[in-house]
Amino acid sequence: MSIKVSVIMASYNGEDYIEESVRSILVQTFKNFELIIVDDGSTDGTVGKIKQIDDPRIRIVKQGNQGQTSALITGIQKAKGDLIARLDQDDCSLPDRLLRQVEFMNANPRVNLCGTRFKEKYGENLFPQRVYFAQTNAEIKKVISFYNPFAHSAVMFRRDAYFQVGGYDKNFTICMDHDLYVRLMEIGEVYNMEEVLTIILMNKKSVSMRRSRSKTFEGIQIRCRAYSKFGGNLLLTGFYIFKSVAGLMVPGRIKMLLF
Repeated sequence: MSIKVSVIMASYNGEDYIEESVRSILVQTFKNFELIIVDDGSTDGTVGKIKQIDDPRIRIVKQGNQGQTSALITGIQKAKGDLIARLDQDDCSLPDRLLRQVEFMNANPRVNLCGTRFKEKYGENLFPQRVYFAQTNAEIKKVISFYNPFAHSAVMFRRDAYFQVGGYDKNFTICMDHDLYVRLMEIGEVYNMEEVLTIILMNKKSVSMRRSRSKTFEGIQIRCRAYSKFGGNLLLTGFYIFKSVAGLMVPGRIKMLLF
């Protein structure tokens, strides 16, 4: 039987969280998947933690440290599934995540990508997502130039569509997902499922928190492209660009309260 879903995870020094993340995939109610973990040159015990988990569906690929975008490109190049599901090394999927997304993608062939609602995890506490929820293709087109309405760890997309638009762009080291979504929207529909199927760890040590300047300038490029392709509210697009730039000048603790 051919593999239906390839779950792609990039790992780097994630020994504190990766076991829980991996196990959240292995207990999925949908069973026809492979889990490809591309270790991007970890210097801690990440690979050892993965190897302790005995499951034939796990494939470990090692490469020298090249960054998350490169690791994701490597993983998808090796994927066998028609559908690609993403999960970061410190996030978790709820048990029905793959099943519900596969069912949706099978029933909606014009949709290239679907995400889900998610909860945010702070320590041991869970909270509803703070990002405004946009569901339909039309709704997402209206807001994609303001912000990214998808959680990277909650998306599933078609492998053939991914390659059709050129895949992840190595020029984007933080916002590679937002950029990919915009290009996928140019050739098909996207959607966000109403169900909460993913848990996102909100961690100050994450790459995006440590590299906010790169994230800001990458985001500006993507917002401008999205507006040129899909239109939207020019004033709001400009406001969000200004907000991103202003955020670079605000101290970290205040930024968490305001932004």
